[in-house]
Amino acid sequence: MIQIKALISRCQSLVEVTGVVPSELMGFCNDTRSYVHPSFFVAYNGAKYNPLEHVAEIIDKGCALIVYEMSAANDAIVSNYKSKYPHVCFVKVNDAITFTQEIASGHVSEWQNSGGYLFAISGSNGKTTHKEMLSFVLNSTFPGLVESTQKNNNNHLGVPFTLLQIKPQTKVCVLELGSNHPGEIKVLCDISNPRGGLVTNIGATHLEFFDTVENVFKEEGYLYTHLAQKKPQGLIFFQNLDDTYLKQLSPLAGMKTFSSSNKSADYYFEIAAPEVLIHSQGDKIKISNDHIAGTHNFSNLATAFIIAINLFPQKKNELIAACANFKPTFNRSQWQKILDKETFLDAYNANPSSMQIALSGFFDELRRRSVDESNAVLFLGDMNELGDNSDQFHQELGEFLKKWPKAKAVFVGRFASHYVRGRGDGLTFSNVKEINGERWRDITRNATHVFIKGSRSLQLESLLAIT
Repeated sequence: MIQIKALISRCQSLVEVTGVVPSELMGFCNDTRSYVHPSFFVAYNGAKYNPLEHVAEIIDKGCALIVYEMSAANDAIVSNYKSKYPHVCFVKVNDAITFTQEIASGHVSEWQNSGGYLFAISGSNGKTTHKEMLSFVLNSTFPGLVESTQKNNNNHLGVPFTLLQIKPQTKVCVLELGSNHPGEIKVLCDISNPRGGLVTNIGATHLEFFDTVENVFKEEGYLYTHLAQKKPQGLIFFQNLDDTYLKQLSPLAGMKTFSSSNKSADYYFEIAAPEVLIHSQGDKIKISNDHIAGTHNFSNLATAFIIAINLFPQKKNELIAACANFKPTFNRSQWQKILDKETFLDAYNANPSSMQIALSGFFDELRRRSVDESNAVLFLGDMNELGDNSDQFHQELGEFLKKWPKAKAVFVGRFASHYVRGRGDGLTFSNVKEINGERWRDITRNATHVFIKGSRSLQLESLLAIT
């Protein structure tokens, strides 16, 4: 809930206020279908739809504050509303997105000054997994007092939407920061002004805009730069010493290091699925989880735990217990029983580093279960957004698959032939629809375990509907 009256007057995007701004705490709404009273409404003009034309239905539900963008058409609409609804306050702004960012920034600043803690997560891979693990563990300990990014709302508008869900009683907000272009993490940091952070790792993502992994490092690593410059009270930054780029970051007051290979780190992870033994200053803490698979996910869970325990050290035992109950959400590193096949599904996104991590984790799990790799079928889809070197990256991943020569490989999408060029063998399909029920049954007939991963646009999860 937001004290909107105190925030509006500070907004540089403000043009005009007609009526009295309500002084009560209000929620934020941008969809008339989901209005909950009391909330203020922001109308974002679309190419084909203007929500301002439909606010009468939420005014009838009690909405007393409408924010809209300046335009001749909108002025005419609001003029009619003013005569019919004289009790409603209308706020005209230059740009609704800028206004939302300004309001969100002011709101989160006041909340943090009152004792709240904003923890941000950036990085090439694993942002959402870390966010979900950390928010789950914290919310299990403080039910209803944790806010976090929902779905993939991690951009210039999604981040403000998350911040505007923060309530006065919220203890922690776990915020995911996403970027497709240079400079976007800086914008998100300026809006949210986090007090703590984690950069998960650095890999070959969105190279059509970043060109090189070094530029990805500059972008995703900006969260560290922001914290180093601001030095907020209660600063905690977690440094991944297993990452080639992140281990180069200079020491920072409040920095905590972690690693699965470097025993000198502040937190050293010894992973033996389904458990992780965390070594720290002579202390040993064991966490376990029967719902996740792959060394990388146990490392992710351990990282979420050390963040949580640094925020709330007095809740150690509760946080350990919460770790055991975490389950992956649909489409993300999730094991499912499909007919008689144990199936690993991660069809949300894909790039070279996340593919390698997921594949290694899949075969780690097979070894743990004493399953021979010849019993596995791998369905790999295109890795999009890799720029001019896409052909090369797909071929290199095909070469990476040679580590498991006995597993059957199936490649889906426009880069399928490049996978095969690297692997040396494999079935190819241009899209998921070509793998009909009979074809699926033929491919997986002798398999006990199936791996499915590719970029979201391929909708590889639809393979699970094939019977």
